[in-house]
Amino acid sequence: MEGTKPRTANSLGMFDLLKGIGMLTIVFAHTGELYPMGSGSINLLTFCMFAYRESLMAAFYIASGYGFRKRSIGKCIDQQVTTLLKPYIYTGIATTVFHFLIHYLCYGSLHNATYETGKVLGGFALGLPHTAEYFGQTFFSCGPMWYLLSLMIAWVLLDLILNIFPEAYTNWAVLGTMLLGWGICITWEAPFCIGQGMVTVPTLYVGYLAKKHKIFDKPLSRRLKNTLLGCAAAVAVLVLLTQSTDCVSMAQWNFGPVSILLDAGAGLGILSMVLWFQRRVDNLVIHGIQAIGRRSLYIFCIHTVELTAIPWYLMPPKFAAHPVLGVILQFTLSMGSVLLFCELLLRWKDRKFRRTVAAKSREAQPRQYAAKH
Repeated sequence: MEGTKPRTANSLGMFDLLKGIGMLTIVFAHTGELYPMGSGSINLLTFCMFAYRESLMAAFYIASGYGFRKRSIGKCIDQQVTTLLKPYIYTGIATTVFHFLIHYLCYGSLHNATYETGKVLGGFALGLPHTAEYFGQTFFSCGPMWYLLSLMIAWVLLDLILNIFPEAYTNWAVLGTMLLGWGICITWEAPFCIGQGMVTVPTLYVGYLAKKHKIFDKPLSRRLKNTLLGCAAAVAVLVLLTQSTDCVSMAQWNFGPVSILLDAGAGLGILSMVLWFQRRVDNLVIHGIQAIGRRSLYIFCIHTVELTAIPWYLMPPKFAAHPVLGVILQFTLSMGSVLLFCELLLRWKDRKFRRTVAAKSREAQPRQYAAKH
């Protein structure tokens, strides 16, 4: 039967499982960061939570690059404004409004609510990947939205490279962009996630090449498997040796460009494993995670609002004696509220769409009737 055929590598929704796993992991990691994890050194818990954090982010960029198609610069910019910049702006507005209301209701000070919310608004206006000081004033980061900004910049830069440089020089142009971005990240608190976007161009390019050479349409070669395993092992070894993990938003890489490329290799390995698993396992749990993945953009935006606007930092002190219980409870509340508001938003959009279609249909009826006579 047609409905029982395994999903092909190029079918719609092939990355739903990856995106679903990513959304759950991101919310859980942001929750866990608020709670004490023991000493500052890497332990089993922090290794499991953060060692491959940037490799997972690299897998997202690779998945996005898989859908990349070279087009004119103008069309590429228009596409990114519609698909990424608009959600970023809407999320920034919603975060600012809710932060002001919740801060005022919690603390009862209009002055403090206005002052602190100004830092949030400034962070979104400047597109800051992490809290930084501009014009003598501290501004908060734009939260998880740094990912959308960096992805938008990476798409435009890759399109520029593919349009300007001959194919023989494309690889060098991509690497040069990464090095320039890394240099910006370590020397300047650049706004609009410019450095992060430049640094992630190689991972986006890996996804583009994966589509071009149909890597996911066939089993990985032994050489490629060994390379990806080596990248994953190297990431783990460097984390243990340095007792530190990479973090793109904070512009931290243990071994600079080497770590950036290793994360890209490990990310391709993670993506390959998820696709392999998705083709072989089919149950209700997988379907549920895929459903989360299909709503990933909405979940990502709503999570940014609740993470920034809600004072979750008040919970860890109340669970100082039982941090694991606190993490589980807060994750449940956070993820549950995000999914609830996501479903409400989707239903509202669906109802609005139906009303618009019905209105257009009613407007068209008189013209159709007049045309018959």
